[in-house]
Amino acid sequence: MSRLAGRLAEGEQSAWAELYDVTVDALFHYVTALSGDRGAAEEILQEVFIRLFRFRDRLMDVGDLRAYVFMVTRNETNRWLSRTPRRPRPLQLDEQSALQVNDSHEEDAEFLRYVLAQLSNDEREIVHLKIYSEFTFAQIAEILEEPVGTCASRYRRTLSKLRTNIQEQIG
Repeated sequence: MSRLAGRLAEGEQSAWAELYDVTVDALFHYVTALSGDRGAAEEILQEVFIRLFRFRDRLMDVGDLRAYVFMVTRNETNRWLSRTPRRPRPLQLDEQSALQVNDSHEEDAEFLRYVLAQLSNDEREIVHLKIYSEFTFAQIAEILEEPVGTCASRYRRTLSKLRTNIQEQIG
């Protein structure tokens, strides 16, 4: 993707189409999860790509383009949430999000959504980034602008909390 970053920085139109094609689905699910609003996700992603294009010269210095795009997306989503007069809904995980399941296991999917709903927005976000988006802790640290150790320990604590919540529900 570093070659793609150079093409983007030069303003190559086909590079922008390639970046969009490679990232839009994951970004859409991430923004929907953060904002709880599918309609807002479209609006936010439009702003993300405008911001990326406007500051495309910065892309030459980006080490991990995918993580950088997620970081810009997270920041733009937080800007939208701060400007939105209504209270944001909690992070949503639907059938398109973090842990997809087969239709024949709808009860399991419903149970999983219920257990994940017991987590805080920050906890669900780290699960989303690690499991659904398949980022490394170094990439998550870049996106969240926090130390790698903090992200890793938050993820471990969240998994422990998930285990406890699941055991309480089934046990």
